[in-house]
Amino acid sequence: MTPIMNNAIAVADLADTSVATLVAGAKSIAFQFTGATITTRSAILTVTVSLDNGTTYQAYSMLISNAANSNAQDLIRVASITRAATGTDICWMTPETLGTITHIKTTLTITDTGIPVGTFTVKASIAY
Repeated sequence: MTPIMNNAIAVADLADTSVATLVAGAKSIAFQFTGATITTRSAILTVTVSLDNGTTYQAYSMLISNAANSNAQDLIRVASITRAATGTDICWMTPETLGTITHIKTTLTITDTGIPVGTFTVKASIAY
């Protein structure tokens, strides 16, 4: 996996956005969102995309969730992933949209309740 935002967020930082990552021509993009030793805090992962070589960014609301569903259901698309405990979530970008996206950024927004403990990490795997 290629880390695009692989830093422990300090207690004082309640939001952190990655640098822009060039993804033009990507065939597949997956995200791994991990919380380590999490107590009294949660984080929301969102993705923004650029269609104009990184000039402007828009919220991306078509992440494919790894949530369990029955065989009769379609893919579950979400705007964000929330992690409120130690563990890992994975999600993917909808493949049909990748042809027009030139850059992506990920943002973690953290909410602390009480004395926060733990770190969050986001990594991306980009296949060309």
